[in-house]
Amino acid sequence: MKVFAMTFAYNEAFFLPRWVTYYGSQLGPENLFVIDHGSTDLSTQGLGRVNVIRVPRESYDEVQRILAAREIHAGLLKYYDAGFVTDADEFVVVDPRNYKDMRDFAAKTVAKAVTCIGLELFHDRRHEPDFNHSLPILAQRNLVLFDSWMCKHSFASRPIKFGGGFHTSDQPIHFIDDLYLIHLKNFDYKFRIARQRVTSSWVYAGDWGEHARKQIEYVDQLFENIDDKILCGQISDNFDFSMEIARCLQRVIINPSGEYDFNSKGGFNSPDLHRLPNRFLGLF
Repeated sequence: MKVFAMTFAYNEAFFLPRWVTYYGSQLGPENLFVIDHGSTDLSTQGLGRVNVIRVPRESYDEVQRILAAREIHAGLLKYYDAGFVTDADEFVVVDPRNYKDMRDFAAKTVAKAVTCIGLELFHDRRHEPDFNHSLPILAQRNLVLFDSWMCKHSFASRPIKFGGGFHTSDQPIHFIDDLYLIHLKNFDYKFRIARQRVTSSWVYAGDWGEHARKQIEYVDQLFENIDDKILCGQISDNFDFSMEIARCLQRVIINPSGEYDFNSKGGFNSPDLHRLPNRFLGLF
């Protein structure tokens, strides 16, 4: 089965090499497509057999990006059987107990479009040291928080109308218990602070990217909330999100753009943090 993965990247010197290494190990680097949105830091150079498509950048325009993603994804399906679409800091993970890799998942699933179980990976600042670049991320961080905003429509074997941020689509919501999207933006406190300074300085077209424009105080409050959960013992070893999935499905509406949407009135998080099982720890 022929399966691809694609992402957009702009000066992603940290995440893009890791994205390429991970998805390349799952699908083969020749089946990866990076849309370079005007990078100036050489991060899209030297990626070997990865396919790089360079497009000009004047501002960050989410509508433009999503329209391009729809067309590129649909075009690639002329040559591939299925494809994954993610941001550079998003790692789609299949449960290694049940699948050899992402290609195996794509071959076995009968669903034409699947919504990932969205998990935010967080840095436990009181007990985990700053990130060590010589070690894998999941060897150093293992606390995740379910986030309905990160339950993205990242896999399809048919042309799909993505909504903004891949949060919605024109395909019915279909969760599979073994497919997760791990979002890495908050994997390290110092990295997130530095990243927020960068994204808040971008030139944006329209009203998109509100969270990326916020000041450092927003990040501090986010991590303080995580610190409080840890301090209160709100950590579960039960890696089950059936209640959260059920809540998402109960909230589904068709939004004004004609897309299936369960965050139209705002997203929600799980009450507890969850530990990633050991079987995931060597993935990236």
